[in-house]
Amino acid sequence: MRLDAVMVLGKELRRDPERARRELLARSVAAVVALRDGARRVLTVEARLRGQAVSGSALVVEALLARGVRPEQILQREQSRSTREEAMMARALCDSHNLGRLGVITAHYHLPRARALFDEHFSPGQVELFTPESFAQRATAEERAVLVAATPTAQTLAEEGRAEALLFTLARALRPLPDALRFGLEVRAGALLRRSDRGA
Repeated sequence: MRLDAVMVLGKELRRDPERARRELLARSVAAVVALRDGARRVLTVEARLRGQAVSGSALVVEALLARGVRPEQILQREQSRSTREEAMMARALCDSHNLGRLGVITAHYHLPRARALFDEHFSPGQVELFTPESFAQRATAEERAVLVAATPTAQTLAEEGRAEALLFTLARALRPLPDALRFGLEVRAGALLRRSDRGA
């Protein structure tokens, strides 16, 4: 699939900051590989959450610039506090910047829920989801080392899988509601659960 852009999904830093930073770095490195493969832009939109010194999107931008990505290739917004909000913002950014096909980069444990949410906001075939490790074959040796270092362990997959299952269940419970109401409730829930420092 030829990609016009890739989006690096955020990762909350508060619970396990060291692992979260490794994961964000690996996702950023995967985005660099995607740019070499022909993608034009990288999207990153995570807000600075309460209790964090920096936003996930700021860490992504720092990693991209350190690896030679030009500032004009990056679309950064420090606004999102949930995957639903990331999907909605991705659609708005793709529309406003005439970006057709989008690759979404996230962890293996997050793929099912992220795929379900992005599929609700994009046309069939417009979005493809990737783990950072899926870019390893086309990465340099240094990049591969970063990707390997962030590969989730069995324990991480189990822990994160439980959290993802709970969020998936809550999202399914809201499915009978009209889309506009359902999406709004999910965004507000994300704002409450993962409070940001926007405007503070």
